[in-house]
Amino acid sequence: MSPKEHRDLLKVDPKSRPLYERFSLVHLTAYSVHWLTQWEIPTTYENISVLNARLFPAKFSLAGFPEMPDAMATNRTILQMRPKYRGFATSDPRKGVFLTEKGRQEAARVMAAVGPPTLDGAAVEGSGEKLDLSGKAKKRTRNPEQIIAECKGKLLYRRYKEGRFEDADVVHLLGLVSLYDHTRPSELRKAFRRLKADAQAIPDKEFLNFLDDVAERFSAYLNRSDSK
Repeated sequence: MSPKEHRDLLKVDPKSRPLYERFSLVHLTAYSVHWLTQWEIPTTYENISVLNARLFPAKFSLAGFPEMPDAMATNRTILQMRPKYRGFATSDPRKGVFLTEKGRQEAARVMAAVGPPTLDGAAVEGSGEKLDLSGKAKKRTRNPEQIIAECKGKLLYRRYKEGRFEDADVVHLLGLVSLYDHTRPSELRKAFRRLKADAQAIPDKEFLNFLDDVAERFSAYLNRSDSK
């Protein structure tokens, strides 16, 4: 099991304080951002604040109110994670927070110490996988049917089928193609074209219509210049 919506973050269990006490706030937040990305939940300040407080209450809860997240602590930490400071992440209030390679490396250090999250006492999906530090899609022999089937299980497609496409954000697009926000736009477009070629090879007309709608919905993001 794993969180499917942002409200499910309230079910995430706290980590043992001695395991995370030695890490700075930016390290712990990198861990939280990694798992939100893994779960395809938008990395908004609100979602990070809640997950930080659930995982690490001694560091990210309000004094005297351990059940309440200290959003200001998370906000200050996200500012410290930016490239001109610690270099752990880039961030945009409208899009979310996205780890750099350095940020993923530091999240991996926290992972080695505290382990993966649990949800109501149960291990979350993907908890046995090693944290990917490459920032690139995994290389593999392409199997169009398998790739499209996996994409249909991702949050962007599920929201599309549920009639909630307007709720989709950039993080869901990136999850669909297994890339990160700092990936060059040209590489993102290439991955999107490969996905469309997979759908054409099967062929899967319904998924092709979905991709056309995705291309229209995220046109500005997909067509950015690499020079920016």
